[in-house]
Amino acid sequence: MIMKIYLDIDGTMIHEDLTENYCKPAKGLIEFLVALRPYDTYWLTTHCTTGDPENARRIMKEKVPEAYYADIDRIKPTVWQDMKTEALDFSSDFIWFDNDIFDAEWKVLEKCAENQSVVQVDLRTNPEHLIEITRDIL
Repeated sequence: MIMKIYLDIDGTMIHEDLTENYCKPAKGLIEFLVALRPYDTYWLTTHCTTGDPENARRIMKEKVPEAYYADIDRIKPTVWQDMKTEALDFSSDFIWFDNDIFDAEWKVLEKCAENQSVVQVDLRTNPEHLIEITRDIL
């Protein structure tokens, strides 16, 4: 079974803290996207809640060279309303990368099986977190 990867954008792949890094791509974003190629990858972001990936794709394409647009286009949309956990496929192995997981979502995640996990990305205190994730997890 191919591992599914779920991706947030703001604060996970693009800085959202109000500093000089605001709206800049995270260090290691290109390498992270390349490392995702073998996985079944999905958007799990407020920029893609209705099954239409165009907004998420547009935002990300502004942050990477055109040579990596195909890596953006291959990421599939999800549908969810209140909690991102609504879009997770609990019948498959997955890793969800996000910077801000709500208490109610953590409660749902308690039912995760052995090969289901969440990685809380923290670009604020660790601007090189994507580099570490690419090296240590993917």
